[in-house]
Amino acid sequence: MKKYIYSLFMMILAVGGMISCSEEEGTNPGNDSRPNVVVYQFAPEAPYNADNDLLLRIAANSKVAEAYYLAEATTDKEAHIASMGKDGYMDYVIKNGTKIEGLSGASDSDVTVTGMVGEYIITVVAVNGNDKMATETTFTGLKWESIGIGMLSSSFFGGEGECEFYKASPVLKYKAIGPFEEGYDIVFDVADNNSVTVAQQAVYSSYGSYGTLYVSGNGALQSNKITVNLTFRVSAGVFGAFTETFILPATEP
Repeated sequence: MKKYIYSLFMMILAVGGMISCSEEEGTNPGNDSRPNVVVYQFAPEAPYNADNDLLLRIAANSKVAEAYYLAEATTDKEAHIASMGKDGYMDYVIKNGTKIEGLSGASDSDVTVTGMVGEYIITVVAVNGNDKMATETTFTGLKWESIGIGMLSSSFFGGEGECEFYKASPVLKYKAIGPFEEGYDIVFDVADNNSVTVAQQAVYSSYGSYGTLYVSGNGALQSNKITVNLTFRVSAGVFGAFTETFILPATEP
């Protein structure tokens, strides 16, 4: 049974800088002489899964009469291009893809593409009569598999316990499943040199009276041990940086 770590004593809250986020808004491309689109990528919100789903904002210029999109595995698209050429592939997207509703003239439309595992290319073809142009964007969808039970030691919470870990492919990531609270996982991005990055993510739903607890930081993977310096923060400010150790199952990496 998984053992959850609980704080042995309250930490002193240190005042810290606040973080604000802004989402880049899509803008229409210029009034070109040919139909064209610009494609922006965003991580979709729940209930979508950002590991395998992608929100696209497609901005059309004034020459676009209609547009179609098709998501294919990279190897499949490359095979189609080799057999039918770029012009033939645009016709293939129009025939086999999905028409983007509400996109005509200088306008924007949002599309969510789901269920992508592995390397994908999403192609958008803008059409005006017999004139057409293609734009593409890439996405790598993750496949997660459990690798077993490991251990963790937390200097912030002052304790240690067992934890289940998952491993992603084709991009190397590890995930600690609910190390501090069930339903709040920590994802570790591992670079080629084994450096580790933890993007800001929630790890505790309500820490005392401060609300949601977040972490972010950097570290390294050595042998089967991930050591990271994580900054713990709430909406009111920052507690500071603490060294957290996550020991993967003996079969990893």
